[in-house]
Amino acid sequence: MSEQVTSVQQQFGPNAERYARASYFGKQDSLDELIRVANPQPHWRMLDVATGGGHCAFAFSPLVSHITATDVTPQMLNAASVVAQERGLANITFEPADAENLPYPDAQFDLVVCRIAAHHFSDPGQAVLEMARVCQPGGVVGLIDPIVPSQRSFADEINAWELVRDPSTASVLTVNGWSSLFCAAGLDAIHINTFEIPLDFEDLISRSSRDDETVAQLRAGLLGGSDGMCEWLKPEIKEGRLVFVWPQVLVVGKKGG
Repeated sequence: MSEQVTSVQQQFGPNAERYARASYFGKQDSLDELIRVANPQPHWRMLDVATGGGHCAFAFSPLVSHITATDVTPQMLNAASVVAQERGLANITFEPADAENLPYPDAQFDLVVCRIAAHHFSDPGQAVLEMARVCQPGGVVGLIDPIVPSQRSFADEINAWELVRDPSTASVLTVNGWSSLFCAAGLDAIHINTFEIPLDFEDLISRSSRDDETVAQLRAGLLGGSDGMCEWLKPEIKEGRLVFVWPQVLVVGKKGG
């Protein structure tokens, strides 16, 4: 087991149930657009890579035949499985798997997705290659993940802030970074869009298990960042609460036949 996988398990294991039951993760425009662009069919077999709390799998469940939802954190799989059972979603199977070494044959799935998880991968390029490998020719691969600006200094500043907030983060990429990885994996990008996702600082921190000193450091870093960081994340005090946005990218590609 790699150090990165261990870090992810340590970060998300203790908060698994909180993630699985957080309504925030099931209510984003980028998820709605992923469903629209992917255009899932009733007979499709789907793989949800790094499912986390299971929200992407839950949204697709009524639209496809079967979903295999994977994650490296057992507690996350257990928590998501409980929620799926409560909702009567019987067509989701939860299995442990590393995104960079998926234990499935080539061309196994019609649709492969990964949502708000890839910034935790030590080698995102390898993960995209694996997603493409297990997707059948003509199938669809979709990814949603936070992004940073293309200017290196601002990207580094934001990544450094995020690493303090969540030490299991490997790297947040740019739009061009993700499109390049899709191209390198032989996926024709058929749709790319970005979204500004609103975040509440206190709500975000509640899932990060940071001590008071670190929370104060993060708050100060967000409000006192460079012009480039502040332009990207747009922090402000609204009704007494610190809120900001974090842009996400949605990339949908098709595997050549």
